[in-house]
Amino acid sequence: MQPVQRILATTDLSELSAAAVSVALEQARSWGAELRILHVAASAQAQPSAADALRRFTAELGSGVRIVPLVRVGSAAEEIVRCAEEDDAQLIVMGRHGHTGTTAVLLGSVAERVTRTSSRPVLIVPPEKEPRGTGVIMGPPPHAGRFHCLRCGARSEHQFCVACRTHLRMFGVPAAGGPPEAPAAGALGAERIEALLERSAFGRLGCHAQGRTYVVPMSYAYEKGLLYLRSAEGTKVRMMRENPEVCFQVDHIQSLADWESVIVFGVFRELTAQEAVEGLQRIRERLVSLLAEEDAWPRPSEAPADDRLGHRAYEGGRGAVVGCIEPVEKTGRYQVR
Repeated sequence: MQPVQRILATTDLSELSAAAVSVALEQARSWGAELRILHVAASAQAQPSAADALRRFTAELGSGVRIVPLVRVGSAAEEIVRCAEEDDAQLIVMGRHGHTGTTAVLLGSVAERVTRTSSRPVLIVPPEKEPRGTGVIMGPPPHAGRFHCLRCGARSEHQFCVACRTHLRMFGVPAAGGPPEAPAAGALGAERIEALLERSAFGRLGCHAQGRTYVVPMSYAYEKGLLYLRSAEGTKVRMMRENPEVCFQVDHIQSLADWESVIVFGVFRELTAQEAVEGLQRIRERLVSLLAEEDAWPRPSEAPADDRLGHRAYEGGRGAVVGCIEPVEKTGRYQVR
């Protein structure tokens, strides 16, 4: 067995995730290993304050082990797996629960995704049981009403109240004798919407004209707030010229209970001359790893600035219509388990 020289522990800086860090610290001391403590911030704006909080957190852990605090921005599961690979961590230690609040992703689902996608061993640590009182007066447990139900908003001992759990599909194994968790769903924030649009390359275009709606899959490139598209002449191009108000949907689907989806409502604008050449180049650069044969792509001509021939005309074959969608509204939803 490879000796453990580096351990990666994760925390969301809540009390519930402290048990995982405590276990990781004990293991690091017993093996003489370096301990790296990772917190994944939801946005770049939150990164500075998260870094300060993590430094204070690690300063209270004591000495005897080399501790390296790390803060990253992005999807929690993806960043944890990537960090473990890049730092060559021999063990990942994380909590089964570590989330407080109503809008962030449940860490339980993050733990499941990490164990499914990481090539490194993963140790899942349940939260520490809260001590029970020994007095004669009996009352609600100290953690009662700690959460607001993610479905109805009522105060609850768990992330979902008893009534809502009966209406939600259950999954996983009950934690320490408690009830199982249910999938969480909600609206994507602006940061996650932008991240999904930037990292994806395929989506579905929706257009409407003369009482007819048309939806078609398309490749795209997203740069500086614009969606760049290319297409041969056809139904969708004729419809967008008649009615440039369109929508574009992009999905990232892990499973039926783990997905993100974004819809962009906007206005299609056909590009001409040099703008068309530059727009198509953006799409090519975005999809270069997927191209098997570049000659299969229609391309705009190197047309003169006055574009008298039209940007779709070039010698030797059928040209491309190149355009962009200027967003008017962006909306997104997610579900995780």
